[in-house]
Amino acid sequence: MRRRGRGCGSLVGLAAGALLLVAAGGYTAFWFIAATRLEDRLGQLAQLLRPHKVDLSWQRLQVGGFPLALRVDIGGLELRDRAPPAASVMRLAQLIAAAAPWNLFAWHLAAPDGVAIAAGSGPAPIATIAARTASGTLLLPPAGGARAWFDLQEPHADSRITLAAQNARLWLILPPHPPQSDEDPALGFAVDAHRLSLPALPPPFRNPLDELAFGVTVRGPVPTAPPRQAAAAWRDAGGTADIDHVALRSGRLTIGGSGTVALDRDLQPEGAFSLAIEDYPALLDALVAEKRLTRDDARLAGLALALLARRGPDGKPEIRTSLSMQNGKMFLGPVAIGPAPHIAW
Repeated sequence: MRRRGRGCGSLVGLAAGALLLVAAGGYTAFWFIAATRLEDRLGQLAQLLRPHKVDLSWQRLQVGGFPLALRVDIGGLELRDRAPPAASVMRLAQLIAAAAPWNLFAWHLAAPDGVAIAAGSGPAPIATIAARTASGTLLLPPAGGARAWFDLQEPHADSRITLAAQNARLWLILPPHPPQSDEDPALGFAVDAHRLSLPALPPPFRNPLDELAFGVTVRGPVPTAPPRQAAAAWRDAGGTADIDHVALRSGRLTIGGSGTVALDRDLQPEGAFSLAIEDYPALLDALVAEKRLTRDDARLAGLALALLARRGPDGKPEIRTSLSMQNGKMFLGPVAIGPAPHIAW
């Protein structure tokens, strides 16, 4: 009886070992097939983009990560859009993308040598964007669309103005289907930048800003056309941009809120926001310094606002008011505080 027990145990062990060998061999074959298909898909993607005047190229491509990951290491990556007026090029010295072999819908990305983007079809770019390093995550749901978020270190942008930040986080959401009405989202994006330097800031804001964050959902169909024509068609179709949140922090002064923006008949922004302002005395002092208010008016406004102030989520006193843009002017409540942002199409 004991011999039979030992014999059965040996058979079970041999069967289990054989099953493990078969499973390991099957997984190894699956991994190498997936790696080969991944290389082929990248080549197919480059071919599919060419009829759309988009060139995707690289100098080096390696697939590794066996056994627990699929890791793609691409060197000298260049994505060039040759179609005017949006002609642009993005270059990455190295892009590393990694995913679990059993879940190719979630990719972790890293560009340790940074990223550089130049826009413009002429000999000199009309705008540039770059970052010292970049990393992020890309989700590609089976139903379509995409979600991505990226961390940028020392990003900076140059166009008509120059912007630079210590770091920034970006989010991008593409819906699975194009919008069919003015209520459907076309895309969503958000930015959270820290230590942001701007060419000039009105008092009491100080350069660099401690934080500037905002999130936007663009609603309505956006046609493929030159910017001015695309903007006019989007406006005529009832397109709007929901400012889901905005936050600005400079020293003690903090402004947060949300609202909606559209384009008027001149393709200039118009809209309304609800705002929450902390340290409002500093804002009143700034309006006096800019000669938007007299000292007597600011004193009266301060007394009135003190009666309206409430404790915010962090316990600090804050006031709630409205900000609007109309006919090229900006209004804080009923008070005109200056010209609205102007878009040069």
